[in-house]
Amino acid sequence: MKFPIGLRITGKVNNVTELGVFVDLPHHHHGLIHHKDFGDKWASQRKKISQGDEIRVVIFNNYRGKIALSLARVNDPDLIDPTNSYNNKADFSKSLTELLNDSRREIKTLKENID
Repeated sequence: MKFPIGLRITGKVNNVTELGVFVDLPHHHHGLIHHKDFGDKWASQRKKISQGDEIRVVIFNNYRGKIALSLARVNDPDLIDPTNSYNNKADFSKSLTELLNDSRREIKTLKENID
């Protein structure tokens, strides 16, 4: 499995160290959430994370198989998830408009069948 930048993925905490949080990823890969990702809250946050916890992370660097992860940037719109089919806002708007129009037609048909 490839781990492109921007990919949101769920992993399992393997270890919490001074360096950061090591996370097991699918297909026997692993990555690191560096302690700097937590900013000034690292001391308190590391106490809240335990081995075995499942966490949602984003891949923000993948250099020679070393995968850098982030919790803080999971919702960062600048890290575009390549697996998200709605990356293009125009496609999303088009899909949403089609869904709305289909729903209106269905409601109209149901109302006609009731009368």
